[in-house]
Amino acid sequence: MTKIALIGCGKQAPKHIAGLRAAGAGDILLYDLDVSRAAALAAKENLAWSADLDALFGDAAVDIVDIATPTASHAPLIQRAIAAGKHFFCEKPLCASLDEAWSIKSAAEARGVFGMVGYIYRFAPVFASGFKLTPDAGAPLGQPVTAHFRIGGRGDHEVWKHNRATAGGAANEMLVHMLDLAIWYFGEVRAVQVLANDLLRPVRMIGGKEVKVDAADFVLVRLEMAHCSSVFLQADLVTPAFNQYVEIQYERGSFMGSIQPEVASYVFATDAGGEFPIGRTRLDNGDGNLFTFQMAALLEHVRRGEPPPCNLIDDSVKLMEAMSMLQQQGVGR
Repeated sequence: MTKIALIGCGKQAPKHIAGLRAAGAGDILLYDLDVSRAAALAAKENLAWSADLDALFGDAAVDIVDIATPTASHAPLIQRAIAAGKHFFCEKPLCASLDEAWSIKSAAEARGVFGMVGYIYRFAPVFASGFKLTPDAGAPLGQPVTAHFRIGGRGDHEVWKHNRATAGGAANEMLVHMLDLAIWYFGEVRAVQVLANDLLRPVRMIGGKEVKVDAADFVLVRLEMAHCSSVFLQADLVTPAFNQYVEIQYERGSFMGSIQPEVASYVFATDAGGEFPIGRTRLDNGDGNLFTFQMAALLEHVRRGEPPPCNLIDDSVKLMEAMSMLQQQGVGR
């Protein structure tokens, strides 16, 4: 049995709870700055809750701290978890700045604990299939020529997700997911070009109220990466219905992948390459819960006493180095 302390009882918390339970977690203890929200979710999910954050970190029975709070609070909560000798899971991003990321990495290494960050798309079977075409996997269809990573949604459920002061906006909320996939597929980012960084909807209806927001809600960038010199990332918070896909053109074929079941995912090969024959091979979009896959990996490796194979602090440091390059050009700031 593994005991998890879940900090933050907002929209993401029920997903974490469902994923942890499906993955075989033991006790789950809830905490939120708003004690009424923690109490309400605890009652709904039949879980215990605490109003004492110090007691939570001091509880020797807690193995993992699961952080699902706004970005500005990530670094201090992670540092408290590390100081208490506890492994952690954190919703993306790891923290608000590259300096904070390096500090977290140093502290975790010194304390001998590890953390995972919620870049959940690496756990999608369709993108694991796509990885089999990449240069790191032997490039069975030749080298990548160009790639397009696209993600969009409306996002109108929390004001902080749309303001710069609270690290909101399309770059920090959405683009980072596709950037993580791009780094997984093509290695380090060597150069960036910002094609659009726009605020298209400065007034939004959130929680039944009309509010003014200031974070860019449409971002389009071009990246030069270690294994592909023409990678486009597009993210927005203006798409009425969620939309996500990855399309990559190789020398001898194509990859099209999405977690959405209504989107056709496939590999098209002009020559047989690896496990893919000539022609179109349909890929399974996957109907599993990515939170379950993610949390199962976390729990399994905590029980083994070894870090999972991906989504670790080092991965987030690489991503934040790339985000720092974009921030220098105004994206995500």
